[in-house]
Amino acid sequence: MAAKKYNKTTLKKFKQLLLDERNRIAEDLDYQKSELNKTITEGAGELSSATYHMADVGTDMAEREKTSLFAHRQAKYLSDVDEALDRVEEQTYGVCIICGELIEEGRLMAAPIAKYHVSCKETQNQRNHNQ
Repeated sequence: MAAKKYNKTTLKKFKQLLLDERNRIAEDLDYQKSELNKTITEGAGELSSATYHMADVGTDMAEREKTSLFAHRQAKYLSDVDEALDRVEEQTYGVCIICGELIEEGRLMAAPIAKYHVSCKETQNQRNHNQ
């Protein structure tokens, strides 16, 4: 029995989708990194010589932490996109790694990094939750 996989035309379509997604995420990540590199005084502009209120400093720190967490999440997603691009090259993209069946194109369009059918993912989540 031949292994199930998407044809080259379909894989090419998904590769372009993933490349577009990768470019978008990389741009977002670059912006977030530049925001994290700003200092408090750079963000204050003309007020750089003014004394900071503790609440302002706290707000700035909270915003930096939020940006840092978001950047970390984006970096992880970028890694997942790169893994999906590797699967495209290996012609294993779109094949559920649990059951070996093709993942529906609609799911891949909505979640291009998907490695599982929805039902297989739910089963895996239930197993992880029960452990």
